[in-house]
Amino acid sequence: MMKWEEKLREWLMKNMLLFAYAAVALLGLFLRYSYLPMLAGDLEFMNASWFEAIKANGMGGVLDPALQYTYSPLHLYVWLVAAKLFGTFDTYTVLKVVSLLFEAGLIAALCALMRLLLPEKERRFHRFLGFSILWLSPVLLWNVAGWGQTDAMFALFGILAVWMLMKDRPVWGLACLGISLAFKLQAIFLLPLFMMAYFCGRKRFSVLWFLLVPGLLVVSGFPMMLVGESPLFAVNIYLGQTSLYSQITYNYPNMYAIMGDALKVDQMVLGMHGRVGIGLCIAALGVLATWMMMQRKQLSNPTLVLLGAWTVMCCVFFLPRMHERYAIVGELLLVCWAVWVNKPRAFLYLLLAMLPVLSAYAQYLFQYSFFSLQLGGVMNLILLLLLTWEVMKALKAEPCEKENGAKEQVA
Repeated sequence: MMKWEEKLREWLMKNMLLFAYAAVALLGLFLRYSYLPMLAGDLEFMNASWFEAIKANGMGGVLDPALQYTYSPLHLYVWLVAAKLFGTFDTYTVLKVVSLLFEAGLIAALCALMRLLLPEKERRFHRFLGFSILWLSPVLLWNVAGWGQTDAMFALFGILAVWMLMKDRPVWGLACLGISLAFKLQAIFLLPLFMMAYFCGRKRFSVLWFLLVPGLLVVSGFPMMLVGESPLFAVNIYLGQTSLYSQITYNYPNMYAIMGDALKVDQMVLGMHGRVGIGLCIAALGVLATWMMMQRKQLSNPTLVLLGAWTVMCCVFFLPRMHERYAIVGELLLVCWAVWVNKPRAFLYLLLAMLPVLSAYAQYLFQYSFFSLQLGGVMNLILLLLLTWEVMKALKAEPCEKENGAKEQVA
């Protein structure tokens, strides 16, 4: 081997990780570009109509009763800025680019979370592995670039909330959770994690800080007073959402999907099934929280991430009226935890979590699913049981707080 070739070889090997990042980044960009022409029903008939109304008549234009606006006001503010800056461009492209920008922020937040989670000696390659899984994830590709959904907005602040909790800044975490909730109601699935951290987290903080979560939701609606709406506009939007949907499941592979034809009954019986599911969800979360408090467990960062994934998965599995997109924060946290574990079983969990969701996405986007929603529900049940086992194993390994030990000051 000649000297120049040896030097080139050494230089390539030294900078291989940088080249690998560039290759994955370019591949992800190409895949997103490939999905940009795709038009899903939500984007074509809802988001685009609202954005066009904002371009024509400002923030109040979207409130025409004929448009049936059902998204949070934070969406309006983001779209208003986009309309001012890029109003002359194609509506569908602008809406997708806005979601893609939030997705970029989401990926950055997840990388920051993995940096905090991973040991220094494993950080460089494993963070690259996590970035590659996330950036090339078909779930994110279909959700954002394909579907044009806005889930990346609330997911970004949900991940930041967990990141702040890991950095022992629970108050800032609750503030991020409040912003996430102000984007979408599904952010509430992370609230049980913060309630567990209140009792078992490393940092002590006052229960009054939980008021930040509903407080920021309410405050997010105040600007709507400028167009003659109630200061409780954001709250009223969510109350309207809860009464808008009547089916017990909206294409999410959960316990109700497993029931199959048993759900072909009247609304009264469906209401009973829904209340049973709510009760099971509260029981599962409550039993785990009770055991943690009795054992006085203290939560490490990996356990916080795993618990965050578990609480989201638990909520979407048992609660009624779930859409196929609602577990996205839990799915992303599961990726971070799997990269930290770095064992075959953890990546098997990722595959088990991804397939039912992709099948449900495909049913909506392409009118063809991989397999039945009922089979997807069974797969998610198996995943939830496996994650419950992982949670219990992780908690048993956590140290216990000494009752008479030194306490941190209340934040």
